[in-house]
Amino acid sequence: MSESDRIDTYAAVDLGSNSFHLLVARREHGELRVIDKIKEMVRLGGGLNEDGQLDPVIQERAFACLARFGQRLRGIPADNLRAVGTQTFRRMKNANAFLMIAETALGCSIDIIAGREEARLIYLGVTQGVSTGEGRRLVIDIGGGSTELIIGEGLKPLEMESLQYGCVSLTRRFFGDGLITAERWRAAERSIMADLQELRVRYMRTGWNRAIGSSGTIKAVEQICRQLGWIEKDINADALHMLRERLLEFDTIDSVRLPGLTERRHPVLIGGLVMLHACFKALEIESLQVSPYALREGVLHDLLGRLDSVDPRGKTIEALMSRYSVDREQVDRVKTAALKACDKIADSMYFRPIHRQLLSWAADVHEIGLGVSHSRYQLHSGYLVENSDLPGFTRQEQLFLAALVQNHRRAIPTGFLDKLPARLHEPLRMTLFCLRFACILSRSREEEAIPPFRLSSGDNTVTTSFSEQWIEKHPLTMFDLQQESRDLATIGLQFRISKTGI
Repeated sequence: MSESDRIDTYAAVDLGSNSFHLLVARREHGELRVIDKIKEMVRLGGGLNEDGQLDPVIQERAFACLARFGQRLRGIPADNLRAVGTQTFRRMKNANAFLMIAETALGCSIDIIAGREEARLIYLGVTQGVSTGEGRRLVIDIGGGSTELIIGEGLKPLEMESLQYGCVSLTRRFFGDGLITAERWRAAERSIMADLQELRVRYMRTGWNRAIGSSGTIKAVEQICRQLGWIEKDINADALHMLRERLLEFDTIDSVRLPGLTERRHPVLIGGLVMLHACFKALEIESLQVSPYALREGVLHDLLGRLDSVDPRGKTIEALMSRYSVDREQVDRVKTAALKACDKIADSMYFRPIHRQLLSWAADVHEIGLGVSHSRYQLHSGYLVENSDLPGFTRQEQLFLAALVQNHRRAIPTGFLDKLPARLHEPLRMTLFCLRFACILSRSREEEAIPPFRLSSGDNTVTTSFSEQWIEKHPLTMFDLQQESRDLATIGLQFRISKTGI
């Protein structure tokens, strides 16, 4: 691959509960042209037990697939790659241990995304194949472990939900021994309908002009119904009902024989079909257009948006700041000092641009907890960041941001790194230092509060220097910095303060 080709080549990896997808595209004349696709049925969700433990055989199958993907990704710049994990990764108990090996095999980091973020990316992907100006659309994506339902207009999602039902999980839960009965179907549908009823009124009130379906299940249903002669292209309610009746004629999953049903889709068709049938019934859908685009296309276009400075995360942070009425002058003081500190030590640490950006966003929202209570407000800030829906943020980014905000003052708990994978521990430790250091210098909330300072780091040691004159005039700040030296020791950082001729 030539250097120019490398720079203009991008890749998205969608690690779903049923299948893993790799999409490679090249940007030409401002548009993306797909140059390669790989899909493998890993059935990750089928190997996860109720305790969140992954079957070793499925785990090895996943690692082998990722190694093959990794070979294809080799040579593409790291900033042009993005991989996301969905529902099974969200449920996995040993996710960080699994990620350590998985990321090594793949050759890039894997972002675990929340259900609503998955819904946003699916909608973004599906809209790539839809003309603008066609009114509101309902998008349904039935994955292996979850189903996303989104109503949007243009490029903007208006309603987003992620239900914990997918073709793999439903098949396993209600048809796990392979037997098919009408009673089992009804039990599965009742369970789904209970959750769908909670969003039915809201979705019906919002309304849509047409419904669009993505994912392997919906493509398979369309293919089967078309080969049976029931439809020409779009799936309609009558065809779906007939397919249900035809499927219930079989006694077991193994005995199902339908035209157009592939061997790979065969084991989980019934779970996906009961989910789609329930969506049609609850939302009174008459016809569903099938889209060739899905999550992977959304991930790719979201990646390009980030690289082109069209990043939804900035809007998300701005919305949090407005909602909780932060003191923007204080935010600017803290952010300026934190980023200045970061820039002074970044060369000697494993910093990437995203770590600096997360530090900047943490400064923006570190005081949102004051909208709840001044007492231990940093804990309220951390809780709000960790548990709010933050469009654009991956789960790891959200946890990173929450850890910074929650621990920007007072004692640091020894386990504050535990929720994040090992590759993020050092960046978190050092960005946390930068934020805490900036907050101490900005404590007085005065315009001229932040003095000139020097900062250097190495071997788990950070050294800062201030002028002797400034030190003599700021005994409270020096007391806080000396206390900070003791607090940072709990996370393995030595913090030294000295005088200089600044």
